[in-house]
Amino acid sequence: MDCLFLINPISGAHAGKKIAAELERGLPNRGLIKHVVFTDPEHLETQVLSLASGRDLIVVAGGDGTVSAVARILGTLDRPPPLAILPLGTGNDLARSLGWWKVWNQGGLDYFRSGISAGKVEAMDLWSCGENSRFIGYAGLGLDARVVASVSQIRLKRFCHNFGKRWNQFFYIALGLKHILSIMLKFGSTEMDVYFFDKKGNMNQIRLRNHDTLILSNIEYYAGGGALSSVSCWSDGKLEAYVIPTVMAYLGLLLRGRITFLSSPRATYQACSVKIIRKQNFPVQLDGEWARECTARDTIKIERVRALPVLIPPASFVVKETVGSRWSKSPILKRDISSILPDPATAGN
Repeated sequence: MDCLFLINPISGAHAGKKIAAELERGLPNRGLIKHVVFTDPEHLETQVLSLASGRDLIVVAGGDGTVSAVARILGTLDRPPPLAILPLGTGNDLARSLGWWKVWNQGGLDYFRSGISAGKVEAMDLWSCGENSRFIGYAGLGLDARVVASVSQIRLKRFCHNFGKRWNQFFYIALGLKHILSIMLKFGSTEMDVYFFDKKGNMNQIRLRNHDTLILSNIEYYAGGGALSSVSCWSDGKLEAYVIPTVMAYLGLLLRGRITFLSSPRATYQACSVKIIRKQNFPVQLDGEWARECTARDTIKIERVRALPVLIPPASFVVKETVGSRWSKSPILKRDISSILPDPATAGN
């Protein structure tokens, strides 16, 4: 198995560097070819396009932002290799939804290796959100996007690169409270028209005012472990839309999945595509990362682009023995994954 490890060196308070060192120290494994590369945000597209083609598997070690960025680039290839996630970020919602977060927390790198050997390839939808903006997990507009935008500004500062998960969580909480206070004091307001379309083109329209939040999700988890609808499916060509009208409702959503007796929320709509028209400037977050500031009167169209292959561990995955340095080639991983990918000629439809 020819496996490329793309590791974010600063994720998890530089945990990526430790994992890279452990991979490099590992004894040679029969049938395994390892390539370990640190990601460079300024040259990530060149790295992925030059190194990914022809691999059996791409393992991204990092947070949701790194995983999403690599997935977007893989989406430009005719036949991208499967993607697996080694979760090192703050939220890790993509890894939670695909099952890798649980595997990693059960036993670290040894369990992760066994999970890869026992895993299977499935399809995952890739979505566009206007020009040059894509996501695989979720898109957010409103309160959550403002919080993400504020945290992103802080994390760009060099002195924040050494901060770990706990500090990042603190930033989210502190800035979230700041924006909630602003809402309670009635500072600013927004308004947007949202159009939801099903597969046949039938439309539902709503108008969101003031401080409503809109989340469009392709996965089961949100905001670092908050549980969304249990019927969410990442390969059905549909997004679950959650319209959150109040601050209290938003706080309740964040508690889902963290407090066991709270039931999962129900999606307000399911849609195959979405159109959004705003009357004021507003930020957009994609997969937990600030994406861009949209100007007033911008129209955003959100639609499915194509399917990407992802490797997921079995739902009942349990490691029965310590695998140490052994990593056998999985018979499930094959170069020909055309059965789950669309025809390249129709990938944009």
